[in-house]
Amino acid sequence: MKILDEFNFSSLYKNTLFKLTVVTIIITLYLLIDQVYVGVPYYDVFVYLNNALIYAGIPVGNLSVIYLPPLMPFLTSLFFRLGLISSNIIFIIDGVIFVFGVIGLYLLLRERFNEIQSSIGCLIFISSPLIYSWAVSGGIDVPGVCFSIWAVYFLVNGIRNNNNYLYLVLPMLSLAFLTRYTAVMLVFPILLYLLINNTNLISNIKKLVISLLPSAMIVTPFLTYFYLNLGNLNALINLFISTSSNSSAPVQDVGYNPDRLYYLTHILNYISVGPFTGLYNQLLTPSIGFPTILSYITIAILVVGLGIYLYRILLKGKIQGTFSSNKVKTYNCLIILIILSVVGVFSFFLESYIVTEFVILLALFTGYILLKDINVKNLEIDFLFLSWFVAFFIFHSVIILKVDRYFITMIPALTYFTLLAFSVIIEKYKVKFKQESLRTWGLYVIVGLIFITSATAVHTGHSFIHGYGYSVQSASDWLEEYDPNYENERIYSNYDPAFTWALKKEVIFGVPSEYNNSTTFSQYLTNNSADYYLDVYTEPKIDIPGYHIIKNVSTIAIYQKN
Repeated sequence: MKILDEFNFSSLYKNTLFKLTVVTIIITLYLLIDQVYVGVPYYDVFVYLNNALIYAGIPVGNLSVIYLPPLMPFLTSLFFRLGLISSNIIFIIDGVIFVFGVIGLYLLLRERFNEIQSSIGCLIFISSPLIYSWAVSGGIDVPGVCFSIWAVYFLVNGIRNNNNYLYLVLPMLSLAFLTRYTAVMLVFPILLYLLINNTNLISNIKKLVISLLPSAMIVTPFLTYFYLNLGNLNALINLFISTSSNSSAPVQDVGYNPDRLYYLTHILNYISVGPFTGLYNQLLTPSIGFPTILSYITIAILVVGLGIYLYRILLKGKIQGTFSSNKVKTYNCLIILIILSVVGVFSFFLESYIVTEFVILLALFTGYILLKDINVKNLEIDFLFLSWFVAFFIFHSVIILKVDRYFITMIPALTYFTLLAFSVIIEKYKVKFKQESLRTWGLYVIVGLIFITSATAVHTGHSFIHGYGYSVQSASDWLEEYDPNYENERIYSNYDPAFTWALKKEVIFGVPSEYNNSTTFSQYLTNNSADYYLDVYTEPKIDIPGYHIIKNVSTIAIYQKN
């Protein structure tokens, strides 16, 4: 121990952010290598790549989904214009934004925790199965939450330290919105934080209003582009109307799931997932795996740590006489809080998410009013992150369309409370070793290493196979050689975005399951003068009257008109 005492441990805290950034870059490069091998992992990424081609001035025909979140396709298109046309570009952009997001999370956590705690919190964030597997996938979920993190950081820093940062809140939120439209739900925690910190409310709101101008400058060009190419903004408007009215997914949609407790049921899987060996799809969809022992330990620490934290707050309030000195206020707040909570629970199961969001927002504000006179340090940040989790939990739980990766929007808040719980436990029950306290930083490092090691072990232990993209490209290459005139042919497929990307021409959607039988489907193809039909995932392959299979590539069958 003498050697340890003589060692200058203060050097550990120097350049902590730099060290964290280096670690994050190394992890990102490791994930990128695997992602390049796997290729495009799911349907939506092909849509973003096709939109990037359109933004780059490379016509691929179909503009029907150009209204989807445009930022990632737009950034990708900048490289496409330079001739760097590859799906790897969108993976790399994801990776850069991911590193940017982790840096933002560290700075945000530093508003509440010390350097070592904040860096370990970032490792916990990275280690989430959803973050680890989707960080460089080419998707929009992780980039969306990364920009959201920076928007919240500018909000907190603007309120606490320098209110000029408030000018950056809405522009950054605009980037998050353009990356993933549902990031707009962040307005609820932002509103709550403004109401809580109401000392300079008018001044703060003025700065936010002024920042509407640069925000509009960011959003307007994309809306204008949509309008010029689609003739109206109905598709975008209908997208928001469908979510608010809870009618965003048909029953046959693979993501259709009316279970409003779906994310709560699988929350253990989003902390740490097993088995340590398995298939790649278990990484992308943690709910089909099972929680590891680390998940159960973490949940136990969350319950105990946050329980102790809340008990300390209430005990402090009792000792100070905060509740007894103003009984009328205490009783009124409790009654209002109970009523709002009951109404919120009922509306969660019965109404659209908008009603529940406002009710719970008022409940959280009432809860803060009840506790604020206790003078608990950082209580306002606690409520900010609580409202962050609740706002997205309500939204994604109520809408009919549910997939595991939507939980990514809640992971920063879950990370915050996980770190808070661990810090309460560690600071209260420090490990004793030879009559001397084990350095606190050592305990945090152990926690961080456990999380990141578990995530890496699971990721390494799963079988990485080429995605559909590789087979699609092989089939497309064969078709190009078979029919040099393919660009002038009408091609249909049940995986049209992938073939549109591979062939760099419009491939039209068509799927046999939407028709009564193969004869009816054949009539559909014939009536639309289809020259080819490319079937990716129908098993077993069906006989289509008037068409015959000319090539099988892996699971893909290429049908040609007789």
